[in-house]
Amino acid sequence: MSYTRAVIPDDFELPVDAFDIPLCYQGDLSGVVIPEGLVRDRVRRLAKDIHASIGNKPISLLCVLKGSYKFFTALVDELSNARSACPAPMTVDFIRVKSYEDQSSTGQIQIMGLSNLDELKGKSVLVVDDISDTGRTLAKLLSTLKDAGVEKTWTALLLSKRVKRVVDVPEDFVAFEIPDKFIVGYGLDYNQHFRDLGHICVMSPSGIEKYKSH
Repeated sequence: MSYTRAVIPDDFELPVDAFDIPLCYQGDLSGVVIPEGLVRDRVRRLAKDIHASIGNKPISLLCVLKGSYKFFTALVDELSNARSACPAPMTVDFIRVKSYEDQSSTGQIQIMGLSNLDELKGKSVLVVDDISDTGRTLAKLLSTLKDAGVEKTWTALLLSKRVKRVVDVPEDFVAFEIPDKFIVGYGLDYNQHFRDLGHICVMSPSGIEKYKSH
């Protein structure tokens, strides 16, 4: 089953002032790349594509915290609708992976919450993550799942950034392909800020400086 990625052009940004942005983030953003309504619509279609590809088999959805929590919640809801006539159950689980500091990957990857991996042994797992760029984080997680005895894995990504991968990883289902810009919102953060922002946005230089860790 083939599907079509939604590709965001390199020069595409919508004016921040045209959207409802929380006052606390005034001046921190330079543009809106993907409005929240567009994300929701795209996730609805992605869920249908996932179900058409995977079918009615039992499946476990693994949420990679913290960045994918909003994407995961929306995808679970839409997959539940898509699988409404499915005789096999869908279960959910959570894991936390940390690999970012400021604007770039530290190269150090921490996986937390591994105690529940025994429950995934022998199962088919859809790994739900927020973004793929270097590939390191996803590769580490997929390797860990394989070592834990997971039978089959797929990946569902909110965003795939157009950058050279350090490690090639499977990107089975991707909501949006985006340019190489530092983005926040819809669960993605910058030093723990902006996760509550509904739209996916590009940060302004002043916002980056404001929230830089010291």
